[in-house]
Amino acid sequence: MPAIEPPAPRPADRLEIRPRRGRRRSRRRTRRLVRAALSVGFALLLALAMLEPQPSLERRPSQPPPARELALELPGAVPAPLQPPADLASSASLVAVVPLPAPPPLAAPAPVVSPPAANDGAAASLRLPPGDARPRLSGDPPPPERAAATAAATVSGSLPVSPIELVRPVPVAFPAPLVRRPRGPRPALTVIIDDLGLNGPATRRTIRLPGPLTLAFLPYGESTPELAREAKASGHEVFLHLAMEPLGNEDPGPMALLSGLGSEELRRRLHWALGRVPGASGVNNHMGSRLTADPRAMAVVMDELGRLGLPFVDSMTTGASVAARVALAAGVPTTARDLFLDNDPVPAAILAQLERAERLARRTGSAVAIGHPYPATLQVLADWLPGAVARGLVLVPATAMIELRGCAGELLGRGGCLLRASGEPDTGEALPGCAEADCRPATP
Repeated sequence: MPAIEPPAPRPADRLEIRPRRGRRRSRRRTRRLVRAALSVGFALLLALAMLEPQPSLERRPSQPPPARELALELPGAVPAPLQPPADLASSASLVAVVPLPAPPPLAAPAPVVSPPAANDGAAASLRLPPGDARPRLSGDPPPPERAAATAAATVSGSLPVSPIELVRPVPVAFPAPLVRRPRGPRPALTVIIDDLGLNGPATRRTIRLPGPLTLAFLPYGESTPELAREAKASGHEVFLHLAMEPLGNEDPGPMALLSGLGSEELRRRLHWALGRVPGASGVNNHMGSRLTADPRAMAVVMDELGRLGLPFVDSMTTGASVAARVALAAGVPTTARDLFLDNDPVPAAILAQLERAERLARRTGSAVAIGHPYPATLQVLADWLPGAVARGLVLVPATAMIELRGCAGELLGRGGCLLRASGEPDTGEALPGCAEADCRPATP
């Protein structure tokens, strides 16, 4: 048996490090997996490239109808298409295709012009379709001049848009009447609270009063838009308290309407103010003892309010005011206040004015009173309003009072409009007594 010789000893300076077998196998396995993945990827790319993409039927543009079908739909006689020669018509390999001539463009229909009546000397006016007319105010059609101007702008479509139109708020149609003329002994009272929007706590305290009341917001208050939305959500009526120029040196506030401004600037400031009071269903004046006596300025304001379908309540800050008269002439629903509640902001004086308003309402059927968010006024109103309703007094918003007094809708301009129940009595003057039981407020 041969002897096995032991391996020769390896020098210490020539050590050889060999990789382990498991590591070499792992590397080979990884290389094989990478090559397999690359092969599969290239195969998929090649298969996708060889496939022809199918066009989507949903995005395919619709083919136009044949020319012969289009020719049948056009009005008038259309020349027949040219026929190919006889020798070419007999050949199956040639087909002559001659397109029909392009039809002439259709003319736009002319506006309908209504001829003037035999006994009417006014010029003919454009008749507008029912959908394009200004919203009627409880059955009252718009004046012919505004209808003709609106129709001309609608039909032509080529008139430039003025800067006023670009900032014009959404027109608010005059709401339907809430209360008609009373048939029974129930008198109606409208309470308007002015100067809201500047003092947040006082405004929110006013909103919590029982109503419905008419709350008039100044447009330049920082929180006016938010507070106006809260008042609308609480069931009160929201008015724009439009700042106008007074007599003397008193400041009416920024963006007020001044008598020295032109017509375009007056309209621009009116639209700015309306945009600051969202949900406003009417307008009354803040100060304005000078501007409301200016017929030119009032004509500009009332013409714009009539175009927007908004009513106007004259606060009557001066006896020389022509605002209500100009509003009626322009077809704007309007009325005026009968008395102020808090010229003397003392609880006893405010209560006396409320009792005077109640007696006036019971005698004439209606009364309009204006107050302010003074602490004394709000406290007296919070105590007095529930008792007045229990005594049979009906609280109505200003728009309903305009309808009730016959100064809007189908009654406007028929001689039955009651702008004011009576002139405001002096501070120390009491209304004359009445023998009827309804004239004396009952004690709770």
